[in-house]
Amino acid sequence: MLGRLRTLILTDDPGQALRMSRHLAALFAIMMFTLASIYFANSDLLKETKIQLLDLNLIFWAGLLLITLIIRSGLNQRLRDPSMTMVQMVWCSLYILTLVYLLNTWRSIAIMPYFGILSFGYFKLNFKEFLAITAFSVIGYASVIIYIYVNEPLRIHFDKELVQLLGFTMTCMVMVYTGSAVNKLRIGFRERNEQLAEALRLNTRLATTDDLTGLYTRRYLINMLSNQKALSEREDSDFVILFADLDHFKRINDGYGHYIGDVVLKNFADIIQKSIREVDYGSRFGGEEFVVLLVKTDIEQARKVAERIRYGLEHFNFSDVAPGLHVTVSIGLANYKQFKSIQETLMTADNRMYKAKEQGRNRIVFD
Repeated sequence: MLGRLRTLILTDDPGQALRMSRHLAALFAIMMFTLASIYFANSDLLKETKIQLLDLNLIFWAGLLLITLIIRSGLNQRLRDPSMTMVQMVWCSLYILTLVYLLNTWRSIAIMPYFGILSFGYFKLNFKEFLAITAFSVIGYASVIIYIYVNEPLRIHFDKELVQLLGFTMTCMVMVYTGSAVNKLRIGFRERNEQLAEALRLNTRLATTDDLTGLYTRRYLINMLSNQKALSEREDSDFVILFADLDHFKRINDGYGHYIGDVVLKNFADIIQKSIREVDYGSRFGGEEFVVLLVKTDIEQARKVAERIRYGLEHFNFSDVAPGLHVTVSIGLANYKQFKSIQETLMTADNRMYKAKEQGRNRIVFD
């Protein structure tokens, strides 16, 4: 029940849920200040004006709830800053400035929420944005007390207000410095996290793929065979192991050089990739040996895949790198359901590949 309620309020999207939770925390803090404003009004601390406090609070909270709806609906994700940090901070600052103007006294207490508002920008705003919202707060407060002093001097002790303004400004400057330091740390952590993520992706790729061909490694394929075995037994499905070995590959290396041998291996890997589905797994098993795992496939379907691979290599044109080079492959097939053992299935596919070589190479053996 609580989980469904939390999802209803915060959404399933982690990023949106974080933005919504921060917004709700800000709403709770501002609610405390709204209650304080009601206390000010009941204590006759506010200037008499045509605009009633109730009207002011209704306008302010209508703006906040509009921001809530924008974030909850996902429309905020179209904005440059999906958190709408600056929008929320400016709107709350205008609310506080209005109350600062209406107060006949206790203005120093009224500006205290500013520090809470500024702290919300620590983990989102860059230095220029943080400096801008701080300048807006200081200039706004200064403008209010100057306006009161010029137009309603009886409502203000100007010398005391100047001291408060100086203290407010100094505190805000400290927050700018702190915000700048936090921003640098945030950027540094983000860059390091990106570097670590990239290093992890690189290590994963090196651990699972062959550098030369881009196919999976032998170890990774063995792991996938174990997974496929469990899946096959659970779903009562079959899979086929295709074992391929390039014919007379040593002659290619000896006659054309290892560079041409690598070119042959890369192109054969490309042929495999183009001949199998995305759900299948192609691997370089070692040297010129390749093993392909064909999931949810029977022998007849596997024969068609193997023929595409055999035909693709036999008719591949290597004349641009090695004139006269002609390469073929011998392939053995074995399906798991026939043997109920990964080791036996793999060994059988290997043995059938050798039978293909004994029968003249450039062929497929499946029984």
